[in-house]
Amino acid sequence: AGAPGEMESATLYWTILAASVSAVWIAITFIRDRIAQSLALNSALMTRLMEYDKLNLEHPEIQQFLSRHVAREEAYFHNEQILEDLLFYKAKTSVYNQLNLFDEILSIAARSSRGGWFLKPAALPEKADWEEYIKLKMRHPLYRSILKHEQQVFGAALREFWLSHQAEIESKLADPYSW
Repeated sequence: AGAPGEMESATLYWTILAASVSAVWIAITFIRDRIAQSLALNSALMTRLMEYDKLNLEHPEIQQFLSRHVAREEAYFHNEQILEDLLFYKAKTSVYNQLNLFDEILSIAARSSRGGWFLKPAALPEKADWEEYIKLKMRHPLYRSILKHEQQVFGAALREFWLSHQAEIESKLADPYSW
C-alpha cells in the first residue's frame, strides 16, 4: 500500500475532481433551466396574444370600430355620445385586455432587469420588439385616452413606460390598418 501522504493526496484529488464536476453540472442545469423558463414565458405571452387575435377574428366589428376611430381626438372617448355606442364597450374591453397584457410584459421585463444575474428571473425574449409593438398600439386615441384618464388601474411598469414614451407615441399618427 502507498504511504499515508499519497493516500491523502489521492483523496484530495478525487474530492476536488468530484466538486468540480458537481459545480459544472449545477451551472449547466441552472443555464438550461433559465433557457427553459425564458421559452415558457415567451410561449405563454404568445398564447395570450393569440387569444387576443382569436377574439378579434370572432368579433371583427371591434377592429372596425378601432380603425374607424383612429383619427379621433382622445376626448371623443370621454364624452356622453360615445356611451350610446355599444361597440365602444366592446372596443374598450378589448383595449383593456391588451393593455393588461402589455402591463404584464413590461412588469416581467422590469423584474428581469433587477437583481444579480444568478437570482433574477429569466429575461423577456425580444424585449425591444415587444416595446415597439406596444408603442405602435398605444398610438390609437382610445389607448391614449385610457392611459391618460384611467392609468391608476394598471401596474407601475405600464404607467412608467407610458410616461417615458408618451411624447414619442403621440408624435406619430396611428395606422388605421394595424388593429
